Amino acid sequence: MRFLKTVAVLVIVVVAGGYGTFKYMNRTAPQLKEPNYFAYFKNQDAVPQGKTGLFITSLIMPETMRNVDFYTLAQKPMQYIPWPMRNMASADRGVQLIDPDRFYEFEPFTPKKLVDPFGNDRDLDGVPYVDKFLRGEVEWVPPRANFHLDHGYFLLPTRTGGMPTIAAKLINKARHYYYMPGKGSLQGTIPHEAGMKLIVDGALERIRQTYGDIPYRWITAEDFGRARAAMYSLLDEGVDTVVLSAPAPVYSHHEEFNGGFKHAIHYIHEWEEKHDRHIKIVMAPQLGNFPVIQQTWTNMLRDRLDTIPAGSDVKVVMSVHGMAWDLVPHEAWIELSPPYVEGTLAALTATLEGYDFGRADIVQSQDHFADPHNNPDGTYLSTNAAFWDGIKDGYDYVINVPIEFFAENTDTLYSHAMYNFEFFPTYDIYEPIDYPDPSVPYTREFDVEGTKVIYNGVPVGHYNRPIIEAYTQALDSILAQNPIAAQAATAGNHP
Repeated sequence: MRFLKTVAVLVIVVVAGGYGTFKYMNRTAPQLKEPNYFAYFKNQDAVPQGKTGLFITSLIMPETMRNVDFYTLAQKPMQYIPWPMRNMASADRGVQLIDPDRFYEFEPFTPKKLVDPFGNDRDLDGVPYVDKFLRGEVEWVPPRANFHLDHGYFLLPTRTGGMPTIAAKLINKARHYYYMPGKGSLQGTIPHEAGMKLIVDGALERIRQTYGDIPYRWITAEDFGRARAAMYSLLDEGVDTVVLSAPAPVYSHHEEFNGGFKHAIHYIHEWEEKHDRHIKIVMAPQLGNFPVIQQTWTNMLRDRLDTIPAGSDVKVVMSVHGMAWDLVPHEAWIELSPPYVEGTLAALTATLEGYDFGRADIVQSQDHFADPHNNPDGTYLSTNAAFWDGIKDGYDYVINVPIEFFAENTDTLYSHAMYNFEFFPTYDIYEPIDYPDPSVPYTREFDVEGTKVIYNGVPVGHYNRPIIEAYTQALDSILAQNPIAAQAATAGNHP
């Protein structure tokens, strides 16, 4: 009995100690960890001093495949996974493999070919991976039970793959789905980088007309090596203030304050230590603070509504990207989004009310994280549910306006499309997209039970003009406070 009591006490101590360690290691939400760049943003001295440079950084999907971008994307969600599960989630469990012709499957099957994230179909010993599968050396890994519409994959566990398996899975999917000609799209490219460059270039052309040859760098936040080199080269030009900005409607912890902005500030601090020099840091406001941006969506919706017969029943679904909000109550997006989201909803509502339709309704939804796993109680309306509500209610048209994307990317073309069009009888994930002209909005139309569901696309071509104007106003709101820049503008460098 004395022995059993001793064992019981030890078990209690171990459990209590483990629980205490768990609570201690996860004591601070990632959005509240110091240094808190969101708090800095809200309380900053936004007046630039001396020579000012612009550092523009955000998530940019590359036109052609780059492994590093998708490695970073796969690692970003790790901040939300509690310790020690985070360590397990980021483990290298072996060589991740997919069948390049059946890259999105939910049930086990016999592959005809297997490839790794680097595009190889053979192992280091020269033996085809598919032969190792037939010998029983490769196993099927089922989809994650807690991730909506996750796909399974194959795994060679006899050696490591050289990176966390979760990163290998995303890289392999990107290589053989998103960027493989004839698979994700006929073109095999993603037009996001080119589309965002047009917005950045358009705003900077106007800024330079006002303030002269102001130095700037535009770089993806997902490639740390390239971003660090870009920042160093900007600082080497002798700037005294760096204005950080992202061409995004709403800033968030995930993308800016714990992402692109945080990394950029770390690059600045590294450079300061090497050069024994202080650099002032200012964060420009988000684009959604400037109402002109709402014209982007009203223009696109108006052009769509003009094609619909009077008297039709029309439902508009204004969608945002989405997040598992209950798990991130301190996320900056929640605090910063209302001016943009509510303002755009009001503008779209006014546009819709200007037409002679029968029933006319508009709802707000989110594309991601409103699924049965992340949203079991239905607290948040998913875009898919909004579509099906419109179908079941007998609307003639249901029109989707996705207001957080400025150019087509892997979310809009593939991931969110899969969630949004779930259960649509004619949607096929294996049907390649044909999008040869990225200057024209890519749209999709489905006829579901007599309702035409229309994905209205993103604002490319002439539709991005209000975005360029909003970005110009965002940068100008900071630069106009700089006495040197203001003097340059007054001297005649403006249009």
